[in-house]
Amino acid sequence: GTAFGTTKSASTISALARGKDGGTMWAGTGAGRVLVSRNVTAANPATVTFTRVDTANQPARAVSSIFVDPTNANHAIVTFSGYDSNTPLQAGHVFDVVFDPTSGNATWTNISYDIGDQPVNDAVLDVATGDIFVSTDFGVYRLVNGTQTWVPAADGLPNAAVAGLTIIDSLTAPGERILYAAT
Repeated sequence: GTAFGTTKSASTISALARGKDGGTMWAGTGAGRVLVSRNVTAANPATVTFTRVDTANQPARAVSSIFVDPTNANHAIVTFSGYDSNTPLQAGHVFDVVFDPTSGNATWTNISYDIGDQPVNDAVLDVATGDIFVSTDFGVYRLVNGTQTWVPAADGLPNAAVAGLTIIDSLTAPGERILYAAT
């Protein structure tokens, strides 16, 4: 509602993610709003508060996913659906976001780079390497830590819409990670 500002009119929740700290939750809406709660586990639900962290500079398009860094609940990868051509003054599909709970503000870094103008459906951060993986309507891409070029996540993946990603530690090969991509 208007309590969270008049830009990006009210909408439905399109993405939710919880921090590993037990009290943090990030929420995204279909109109591009992003909010953070630091007390989502409060005993009295009426005392749960959310801080709106998006600005007029982020796309007024649906937030398609939020991946909260398992090592820092104030850090998330936020992705947007839709096309930049629909919001030319608010370009971007993949953002690295750091929330400052003291000020209530967030630093948004557009890391879309050369991914192109395509909907991004989901994202995961591999905390072991710092690499970011995103799924799109046209496959899965990887941003190697420290680079600005998105590359295919692996050889032989089909050019298909991928709705969701999950990354886990391998149970059979210690030190290795497994990326699951759901079509």
